[in-house]
Amino acid sequence: MASIGIVGAGTAGLHLGLKLLAQGIPVTLYSEQEPDAVRVGRLLNTVTHHAPTRAREREVWVDFWGMPELAMKRLSIHVHAPQPFSVHGRLSEPSLCVDYRVYQPRLAEAFAERGGRLEVMPVDAAMLEKLARRHTLMVVATGRNGLTGLFPRIPELSPHTKPPRVLFAALLKGLRMPQPTSMHTNLIPGQGEVFESQIITRHGRVPSTLIEAIPGTELAALISRKRDEDPAAFDASLLEVMRRFAPATYERIDPTEFGVRGPLDFLQGGFTPTVRRAWASLGEGRYVMAVGDTHVTNDPVAGQGANGASASAFTLAHAIQDALLAERPFDEAFCRDTDARMWAAVAPTTHWSNALLEPPPPHLIDLLVTASRDTFVADAFISDMMIPERILPVCASPEAAAAYVAQARTPRADMLAASGALGWDTGTRIRPLAG
Repeated sequence: MASIGIVGAGTAGLHLGLKLLAQGIPVTLYSEQEPDAVRVGRLLNTVTHHAPTRAREREVWVDFWGMPELAMKRLSIHVHAPQPFSVHGRLSEPSLCVDYRVYQPRLAEAFAERGGRLEVMPVDAAMLEKLARRHTLMVVATGRNGLTGLFPRIPELSPHTKPPRVLFAALLKGLRMPQPTSMHTNLIPGQGEVFESQIITRHGRVPSTLIEAIPGTELAALISRKRDEDPAAFDASLLEVMRRFAPATYERIDPTEFGVRGPLDFLQGGFTPTVRRAWASLGEGRYVMAVGDTHVTNDPVAGQGANGASASAFTLAHAIQDALLAERPFDEAFCRDTDARMWAAVAPTTHWSNALLEPPPPHLIDLLVTASRDTFVADAFISDMMIPERILPVCASPEAAAAYVAQARTPRADMLAASGALGWDTGTRIRPLAG
């Protein structure tokens, strides 16, 4: 019987493995760490899962944090222009923020409980070739041990040649969370972005931040020093970031308590967004597919990285099932066809992420200003911006943005439900209308 080997137990590898198991396909997941090691390790990210990803989690029965009270239902966008303004909107389909030190180990355990084989071992290129002899198809869902190098960069789809942002992410203390819980996005022209969210951890819900600073700016200078070298000085710089660039967050801070929650509760660095070919030859007629960040690495500015990885994983799972049902070999033709399917699934995520790294066009600014004055437009925009396939056409031209505003001023059923105007519980799931 056919079997699939997956190297990497991040979200892409886990979602692929769980989906294949649900399709009745044997899977072995090769991980560098035991689930318990992930639990006590360093913060992995400050990811938010949006509606399509949450639907996929329900599809494979891993919606372990699906209680309505845990969801994120509101987002505020603060534009720090010469004439500052804010957009406050409700999500028609709530998002969810879970610490990946909780999320990934729980999914790995579910994978093993359902009959998946989990092996803890490092895998480099030489080991990958050996594993390929065990399995019908190998998939790489990690960039560790040089495996990313198997998959060539596609220049025409990868406009960045260096990191477009200096990044800092952390769980925080000394910050009173907003009531009701809500995400905050601060857009600072010429400096970057400061995000605030609240993440479900093993200690309960705690506040978090993600800072995206344009290299060479004052914001970048404030977050570039190594926190481990002087935690107190770094936390003082972080407080200054909030004071100057995120005033809606700063007003809820206790300066005497504020800082990074713990020594493993932060990340610093940067990376270059890249689209790679999703397959490589291992010789002797064997091929390997890439999935998730190994295939497409996006800057986190749009909050779409893990969501794109999940979409990519499910697309690959469907392609594998289709090939097995058709008794089609996992040859180069399969790889090329599946690469095209996977890129179609994640291209909107990449285009939206790259767009947000650039200064917004005037018609998008006009749309934000309108949303700051019109609740219906705000709710529609806040909801749709979480789904790249929905928001990209809106931002394509001044005419498209104007048409969107005209349509949004007639509220959709899902927006009315989210606001409670229909008298229904806000947790009620309504299929959104196209738009």
